[in-house]
Amino acid sequence: MKTTMQVLGLALALMSTGCGGGRTTAFDEGTTSSDQPVTADAQSRHDALVAQGDAAFANRGDEAQVRAAIDAYSQAVEAVPSAYETYIRLARAQYFLANGHMEFNPELDAETTAMYQTAITSAERGIAALSPQFAEQFRSTGQFANGLPQLDNRAVGLIYWRSSALGRWARRDGFATVLAYKDEIRASMTRCLELDREYFFGGPDRYFGAFFAVAPSYAGGDLERSRQHFDYSISRFPGYFGTHVLYAVEYAVKTQDRALFTRELQWVIDNDPNMLPDVAPENVVEQRKAREALARADELFE
Repeated sequence: MKTTMQVLGLALALMSTGCGGGRTTAFDEGTTSSDQPVTADAQSRHDALVAQGDAAFANRGDEAQVRAAIDAYSQAVEAVPSAYETYIRLARAQYFLANGHMEFNPELDAETTAMYQTAITSAERGIAALSPQFAEQFRSTGQFANGLPQLDNRAVGLIYWRSSALGRWARRDGFATVLAYKDEIRASMTRCLELDREYFFGGPDRYFGAFFAVAPSYAGGDLERSRQHFDYSISRFPGYFGTHVLYAVEYAVKTQDRALFTRELQWVIDNDPNMLPDVAPENVVEQRKAREALARADELFE
């Protein structure tokens, strides 16, 4: 069975996470050109590239297609750097490439870590494009969480994908890095919860379900609150398989409820990923995770 510290490191990283590995943020790049006028030609090129990216991303179960989507979205934000909504698409696509494809290939370990870093940077560039004031405040204080109150619901996707990728990157960098960023990630997801609780199929509640399940009590762990968050997310979006998988591998493992663990994972395996068509590719990935978790059941339960 996993030790408390091992499980804590895993869960905080999934949230979806001296000091650990530092990173230079996109806010340190300086001011964006978001205040520059956008020409008609640039806007037309941007829109065509976004449409091209959307068509490729719809087939993201194919790794080549998600890479094509990333390429198109990257060119689109070069054409119109102020297009913060396109940065949401880009960060999500980069996250999916890492989490839905690259993670399963151990030989791509370094490249996977780099892709999560790239997703973080894309989301930060989107935040800077949306709110130059936030970027300026970060440069003066170095504190991400302090600026969150000034971001409105337009920023939810940027905050969410930054936090998700940051957690994954922190896990790969090491336990000290997880600890260094956990409060920032938690504050970010709290802001998402405040602005749009149902973003990405109950994503903020899914995060807190994992957080409260795995964190020890002295660090804020609370199994009842974990169950409540998971139950809410599942009740609102039962067809998002990722919530069921986290419920199993975090809450059920922490409570040593093997029956719940098996039930949730088997449910994911047995059901049609197209029951929620918008995230069918994500559901296919979660089915793979469910099968792998079930195969490790004896390691996780006494």
